[in-house]
Amino acid sequence: MSWTEGVSRLWLVLKEHRPSLYPTEEWDDLLDIKIAKLLKEGTNTDQLTYVHAVQSGLHLLNESLDKSHTLSQDIHNTTGSYWHGIMHRMEGDYSNSKYWFRQVGDHPVFTLLLQQVKEIYRQSHAEYESISSDNLKGRLDKLVSSSSWDPYGFVDLVQQQVTVARDDNAEQLLQHIQWIEIKLLLQYCYDKSGGTAFDF
Repeated sequence: MSWTEGVSRLWLVLKEHRPSLYPTEEWDDLLDIKIAKLLKEGTNTDQLTYVHAVQSGLHLLNESLDKSHTLSQDIHNTTGSYWHGIMHRMEGDYSNSKYWFRQVGDHPVFTLLLQQVKEIYRQSHAEYESISSDNLKGRLDKLVSSSSWDPYGFVDLVQQQVTVARDDNAEQLLQHIQWIEIKLLLQYCYDKSGGTAFDF
């Protein structure tokens, strides 16, 4: 099976799954095996780095934090740091997540991510109005009104939701934002790996 076919098949299974903000176990342990077997022939060193980055992201979609972490900690570029930061945020190690986002700097994914988050925010107005926590509403307002994506602000939002607010409507909205973030970073990594186009 080609790299494109392998990634495409896994994406078809995972694309509708919204990973938890704080997962406690992998969603499907058989998918972890399939993700680990993904190979791409004839890649140069840079492309191989992004092959591993795609695998790291797919593991996060599958809520398999340890396997994602094993890969991301060996990806020594800003994208590896990005996966690392998301993983620690999902793990609940929020200060460590912010450390890795400091290593990311201004990632190319950030601009499109902010655009899509603003659109989600507009479309989810009823959900937003149903959020009972004023603290969460204020943090969301600040996040979407910014002129650039604030990964630290999103970490703070997730931490507030997971550890204090536990608001069902906020949970759905934040999970959707996290899913968009993972999807965009996956697309970026897949393109960098030399993968041929398919619909993420």
